[in-house]
Amino acid sequence: MDQALAEPQRRSGRFWLYTPFVILILVAIAWSAAWFYIRNRAVEALDGWLAVEARAGRQWTCQDQRVGGYPFNIELSCASLNLKQGAITGTLGGFRSVAQVYQPRFIITEIDGPLQMTDGVATLRGTWDLLQSSVHGTPNGLQRASVVAENPSVTISGLGPADLTSSSQHLELHLRPSPARAQGNSQNGNSQNGSTPTGAQAGPQAGAYDVALSTRQTKIPVLDALVGGGEATDIQFDGTVTQAAGFRGRPVAEELERWRNAGGKLDVLMLSLAKGTRRVEAKGEIGLDALHRPAGQLSVSAAGLDGLLGNVVGGRAGGALLGALFGGGRQAQGQADAPRLVTLPPLFLANGKLAMGPFVIPNVTLPPLY
Repeated sequence: MDQALAEPQRRSGRFWLYTPFVILILVAIAWSAAWFYIRNRAVEALDGWLAVEARAGRQWTCQDQRVGGYPFNIELSCASLNLKQGAITGTLGGFRSVAQVYQPRFIITEIDGPLQMTDGVATLRGTWDLLQSSVHGTPNGLQRASVVAENPSVTISGLGPADLTSSSQHLELHLRPSPARAQGNSQNGNSQNGSTPTGAQAGPQAGAYDVALSTRQTKIPVLDALVGGGEATDIQFDGTVTQAAGFRGRPVAEELERWRNAGGKLDVLMLSLAKGTRRVEAKGEIGLDALHRPAGQLSVSAAGLDGLLGNVVGGRAGGALLGALFGGGRQAQGQADAPRLVTLPPLFLANGKLAMGPFVIPNVTLPPLY
C-alpha cells in the first residue's frame, strides 16, 4: 500500500519538473507564430505599396529581395533598387531595413550607394561612406524621420556648361509634424463656435512640417565663386514647410505646383552659414510666385562680406555705405574672435530679381523652378 501511494507522488513531482520546459516550448511556438504573422503583414504592406506606386506610374524593382530577422527583428533587404517613371530612371546600390517585432513602427534603414537618377537631360549622382535613416511612426502617421550621412557627395550634370557639385564631411536631416502649427490650428478651429473653419484641415496646419538640416565642412564651388574663398562651409537650417501633407511622390513639377496653389510657404526660422571668417544668418519666408520663381523676404545679418556687398550693388554709393557698416555690429555668439554680425537691409526675392533694400543686385536672376 505504501508503494501505491508513493507512485502518484513521483508522477506529480516529475510533472512539475518538466513544466518549465513545456511552457518554454509553448512560448517559443507562440512567438514564432507571431513573428511569421508580422513578417507576412510586412510583405503584404510592401507588395501593396509597390502596387500603389505602379498605378501612379512608378515602377520599382527590388533585386534579390529578402525578408528575415527571426526571432526578434523583421529585416527587409534588396541587393539593388531600380526606379522607372516615364523618362526618369534611377538606381541605388541597395538597402537593409530593420524593425523590432515589439516596435514595428520604428524602422532603421542603411542605404548603399551609389545613387544615380536621370531624366535624359540632367543627371544626379550621389556617393557616401555611410547613409542611414530612421522613421518613427504612430497609428496616426509619421512622428519623426531622420537621415544621417558621412562624407556625402552630389554631382548634377546637364543643367549648364559646368557640373554642379557639393560634398560634406557630415550631414543630418530631421523632419517631424510641426507641433506649434498643430496647436495653433487647433486653437483657431476652436475659436469659431468650437468647430473647424470651412476649408481648414484638422491636425497640423494642412501638414506643416518642421525641418532641421546641418552640415559640416561642406564644399560648394558655386558658393566659393559668389562669396569668395575656398574654405569649407558649415550650414545650419531650421524651418517649417506648410501645406506639405499633399506630397504623394508625383513628378517634382506637379508636386511644386500643388504646393504653390495650396499657398505653401517655407518659413526660415534660422539659416546660418559659416565660411572661414565670413558669416551669414537669415530669417524670413519664401514661396513661389505665379511664374514659379522664388519669392519672399529675408532678414539678413552678415560679417566679413563687405567687399562682396560693394560688388553686388555695382560699386555705387550704396555699396560703399553697406561696406562701411561692417565696422561694428553684434559679436557672433560663442565666437569671441569672430567678426561682428551686422544687420543688413532686407533681402527681397520678387519678379525674378534679388534686391537688398532699394538696390537690385545686378546680373542675378531667379529662374522658374519648373
